[in-house]
This record gives sequence, C-alpha cells and structure tokens, in this order.
Amino acid sequence: MSGRKTLASFLLILVCTPLQAGERQQLNEIVQTVEQFIRQSTRNSGNEITVNVTQPDSRLRLPRCDSLEAWLPSGNKPWGRTSVGVRCRSPVSWSIYVPVMVKVAGPALVATRPIAKGQVVEREDIQTQTRDLTPYPGGVLNHPDQAVGKTAATMIRAGDLLRPELLRAALVVRQGQQVTLVAQGAGFRVSSEGTALGNATSGQVVSVKTRSGQTIKGIARSEGVVEVYF
Repeated sequence: MSGRKTLASFLLILVCTPLQAGERQQLNEIVQTVEQFIRQSTRNSGNEITVNVTQPDSRLRLPRCDSLEAWLPSGNKPWGRTSVGVRCRSPVSWSIYVPVMVKVAGPALVATRPIAKGQVVEREDIQTQTRDLTPYPGGVLNHPDQAVGKTAATMIRAGDLLRPELLRAALVVRQGQQVTLVAQGAGFRVSSEGTALGNATSGQVVSVKTRSGQTIKGIARSEGVVEVYF
C-alpha cells in the first residue's frame, strides 16, 4: 500500500463545528462495518475467511453517522492486505480508508511429486489439500479435472500449489502422430490419414503430411482429429 493511501486512511472530511463527546462516531462501529462488508463480499467463495481490521487512530474525531457505508476502492480486492473505504452521508459527510488483512484458506491442488516442464499431469501427481491461499490472489486450481491431462509450463516442485499459469492445455495432436484428416466444404465431407508435423491443443493450427506427401494445414479439434476447410 502506498504511503499516500496509508496517510489517506487517517484523513477525514470534518465539519467545522466543535463536537461534543456524545456526537462522536464510535470507532468500533467502523471496524464492525468493515468486517461485515468483507464477509459479505466473500460469502460465496467457498473458502475460510479470517478478517483482521486495523483499529482506526483513536485521535480521530469523526461526527456521529446515522448509517455507515463501506466500499472497496477501485483496484482493491477483498484478499490479502487491502483497504476498505467507509463513508458517512448523513447527517454530515466524511470518509476514511481502513486497512484490513483478509486471510483465505481453502482447497487447492498440490503436487505430490516433481513435475517436469512439458510433462503431462496425471492423477497420481496431485492431491487436494486445505492450504493458505492468501499469497495467491490470482487463484489456484482446486479440482483434478482442471489439471489432469494438461502439460506443465514450467518445473513444478513437490508441494507446490497448482495455479492456472503453471499449466498448458492438453495436446490433442502430437508430432509424429497418425491423425485423421477431415476435409469439408460446401456439400461434402471426406476423411483420410496423415502424419502430424507438430504439436497442437484443441483449436490450434497444425501442419499434417498426407499419404501422398503433400503438406497441408488444419485445425486440431479432438484427440487425433484435424479439420481442413476448403
């Protein structure tokens, strides 16, 4: 968090009239508002959420508010170290930013053994564990179907949490593989065989050498199937 935002968390818009003790906003109500806001924002995440709200500076003299309103500043997420805005619209107007630490724990896929770059992930390579997800605001994989059959984009160590960027989509066509070429056009559809000259995931373009020795390009669609359009 920038120094400016840290400072902003203790700034407020004050009306220029003296406050009596009974007219001051109770700071614990601000803390409760922030915690309720975070829990409401994360209620459907399926994870275990721990919220630690930083108590506002006791030197603040905020006018009493009839209805506190919390919001998440642009660019912030209810995850990890963040801040929540709290404002008052009636009977006076003021706003502050409150620092908060949101810890997240939940199910995640974990590598049970090292997975080399380019290796296809198998069911035995992973297991689901409950882990601290706070350091991974971009998300982690939590179901075997999200990983099995995909290839490692980099070396994955035993115990690492699997994240989307660590895996590539499964190959449906592999270099040297005998594939079925499906050619279709206006009013016709024929098939033949050929040899893939490269690897491809579903939807990628791949070159195929036909039995006659011609090299053509098509789109990998499913396991061992390449479509060619005319």
